[in-house]
Amino acid sequence: LDHRGTHFSVAGPLNVERPPQGYPLLVQAGSSEDGKDFAARHAEAIFTAHQTYERAAGFYADIKARTRAAGRDPDGVIVLPGIVPYIGSTEAEARALAKRFDELRVPEYGLRQLAAVFETEPSVFELDEPLPDFILARPKLEGSQSRSDLIIELAVRERLTVRQIISRLGGGRGHFEFIGTPEQVADTIITWFEDGAADGFNIMAPALPSGLESFIEHVLPILRGKGLFREEYEGTTLREHYGLPVPANQFHPEEPHAPGD
Repeated sequence: LDHRGTHFSVAGPLNVERPPQGYPLLVQAGSSEDGKDFAARHAEAIFTAHQTYERAAGFYADIKARTRAAGRDPDGVIVLPGIVPYIGSTEAEARALAKRFDELRVPEYGLRQLAAVFETEPSVFELDEPLPDFILARPKLEGSQSRSDLIIELAVRERLTVRQIISRLGGGRGHFEFIGTPEQVADTIITWFEDGAADGFNIMAPALPSGLESFIEHVLPILRGKGLFREEYEGTTLREHYGLPVPANQFHPEEPHAPGD
């Protein structure tokens, strides 16, 4: 798999990597202006959330431009948006799966999560009303400004009530949700990858392990058939899996080669 092959991650705990990587892979998450500037200077991989291809492509181009302006190789920073795939053998089966997950969500829990994003109290929201005006005014927040902006844009674009917002955010926490057949999921991934919106994806299965197993069993073979995903791992580190070069490690210098080696 060459450097431009698709890469995938599974959302989960962040582990410290071993010395063979030179130093731990530097991963940044978030899409605020400060976050993008920091990523352009230091990050090697970026986890990000976007609801539409257009927003993802704009973020991708912005990050690559900022990285170039910072004097770094844009190919040395890979952008990995999250995707929550609901996969069925037919579109109707995939929609039914998504509906079952939606019916299992607890609105009270969703309200607490939504209130936490906007740094307010759950009592300010009415489930069957739009977001309150003071939220739509985009208040300055101490925490995730980019995630709050994403939620507001989604709510306004699709004219959602709070209940509908909670439903849309329940599975992917603001990441891109896609409902369809394995072929449709693969086609969407390929479009984002080939048309400049992603270097790979953070696979956020709606349920574990079943959602991840479904992706591995039904979507990966399609991508492999198109030469866009590896048949097997060619290295032992996350850096190698991402196709990123190994930087010099001051604590583990290379052994000098003997003459004639």
